[in-house]
Amino acid sequence: MRYLHVPAVNPPPQPLPALVLVHGLMGYSFSWRFNLEEFAQHRDVYAVDLLGIGHSERPRPGEADYGMVAAAERLLGLIRSLGHRQVHLLGTSHGGAVAMMAAALDAASPEPRISRLVLVAPAHPFMTNARKRIAFLSTSLGRLLSRVVLWRSARLRILEVRRLYADESRITEETRIGYDVNLAEISSFDYALAVVRTWKEDMRRLKDALPSIAHLPVLLLWGEEDRAVACHSGLMLREYFRHAQYVVLPGVGHMSYEEVPEVFNRTVLQFLDS
Repeated sequence: MRYLHVPAVNPPPQPLPALVLVHGLMGYSFSWRFNLEEFAQHRDVYAVDLLGIGHSERPRPGEADYGMVAAAERLLGLIRSLGHRQVHLLGTSHGGAVAMMAAALDAASPEPRISRLVLVAPAHPFMTNARKRIAFLSTSLGRLLSRVVLWRSARLRILEVRRLYADESRITEETRIGYDVNLAEISSFDYALAVVRTWKEDMRRLKDALPSIAHLPVLLLWGEEDRAVACHSGLMLREYFRHAQYVVLPGVGHMSYEEVPEVFNRTVLQFLDS
């Protein structure tokens, strides 16, 4: 697993918990290009490329387990290898679900490291608007369209990115080129389809795991116009945490960290420093 490490620019005398960032399903560490520098002013920051995507190794689905528990175990193994006694974990979309599962596994260990969660439009067991899309991708036709049609069409790949933004004018050429690292690579679709294949069972396991992380302070951050994971579903997820802040950003889609990075960075840091 490849990751970026940005050391703290002005570390305080008493070190702050490190911040680990986990991207969404077809994202990678590139997703955090507007956030890394700001987050690293006073703390170490790490941006992960999950196994199978981005610039990490890409084993074929039959050679690696891309289920949520396996992804969470790999993420937790990386976190423990970094040498920090406390870590704050930020995950978005599919990465938010992986982050919650990693926190649940961590909570069951003798020396837990994860002390706070930031979940940005995370995939979760109570999201209803994405169920039909996920079910379709689990069919033979859905797999064919994703793996062949979308991969071969640059126009469709651009439309897929646009779907995640509320304001398409914020999409730049850099955005298109950056995400083509994944969207123009056929193995990325094999990875995504392998993740979707175990989705239903993974969400059942995640629901069962939520009580074990109910004690963690959590920020639930959504864009009001999110078409991938509806913001109102976050209210149901909030009920599973005893110390939760639920923030909705108006006029923003699924990728608030890219659409409105200044607002996003300020909101996250206020929570982490509170």
